[in-house]
Amino acid sequence: MLIEIKGVQLVNKGAGLMLRAVVDRLRAMVSGVEFALTPGPNASFHRIAALGSWQRLRLPGAPIDADALSYRLPQRLRRVLRRYGIVTEADVDAVLDASGYAYGDAWGDAPLESAAREIERLANHGKPYVFLPQAFGPFADTAATRHFGQALSKAALVCARDASSHEYLARIAGKSAEAIETYPDFTLTAPGDPLAAATWGVDQRTALIIPNAEMQGPRNPDAAARSGYAPLLLALARRLLELGFVPRVLNHEGAADAALCDVLHAATGGAPVIDERDPLALKGVIGAAGLVVASRFHGCANALSQAVPCLATAWSHKYGQLFADFGVSEYVLESSDAAAGIARLEALLKNREAVRHTLEARRPVLAARTEELWSRVGAALGTTRRL
Repeated sequence: MLIEIKGVQLVNKGAGLMLRAVVDRLRAMVSGVEFALTPGPNASFHRIAALGSWQRLRLPGAPIDADALSYRLPQRLRRVLRRYGIVTEADVDAVLDASGYAYGDAWGDAPLESAAREIERLANHGKPYVFLPQAFGPFADTAATRHFGQALSKAALVCARDASSHEYLARIAGKSAEAIETYPDFTLTAPGDPLAAATWGVDQRTALIIPNAEMQGPRNPDAAARSGYAPLLLALARRLLELGFVPRVLNHEGAADAALCDVLHAATGGAPVIDERDPLALKGVIGAAGLVVASRFHGCANALSQAVPCLATAWSHKYGQLFADFGVSEYVLESSDAAAGIARLEALLKNREAVRHTLEARRPVLAARTEELWSRVGAALGTTRRL
């Protein structure tokens, strides 16, 4: 079975972790499974090849459905392409969409229209399209949104990652809204590599600071939060130093967050920025820390899933929903006010052991839901899980 994993990449460590989680699970579920990934700026040909994955040739979708032409290619030509490691939509048996957050106003109409067309094409050829748990919405009332909502009825499985995303989808899905499922982020149960923490010198005295350039970008609707973001992180770093922690900057994204990391690096005593390439190693680093201040979703998820107290800044609804899943909603900052942020940090430190217990108690509940998710995915793919 050849399964395309859509929406992942190899620079953003959250997307990389989603990829690893999908690959590891499906290899345990589907005998002889193969994978296809689309090369791009953050997923080079060489890195995809190193993973043993096929290179998925994606053709631009506008103004025509160019990928639809792949079904008309002669089998002989498709066999030739395979010699070079290239497959088309016509070659894949199913698509797992693990985009994380790609469908909603923040990203415009193009992803919605492209996904709608793809869902419909695959359904016409008897191929399942599965949305793994991810954030959706909010949605403007556009032609692309309406098309996307209609196409959801033809997907094999649609999973929102949180209650807000489920509600946003339900508003546009019409009669198929009842079929939309809600499951937690599927990377929560992915194991981190604990040995990586020693390599980077991270222990319980370490407070990791994980920035996110999106906090300063146009997708963050709060202008005050955009301008006050860097001063907020600097204030939190200084307070952590005063409280006896060793603040360390962790780059969870790559080049996009490098400038912010450099600014914070100078304010945290000049210790090397943690820029670990392996997402499982990075999760192990986060799991060893005493505290995390994070603006990257999977930086937060990696902390909470390992019972590491975490304070978050947020530019979309997905952060608050994640913290609600773990029963610690009060530790998502609503503004960039430095005084308010420091007060919340101090409250988190005061209640640190109680927070750890809360996180520990939520883990088995979320893990059980994740197991249920993979059973649903197996059924949608028409496979039987190996025990």
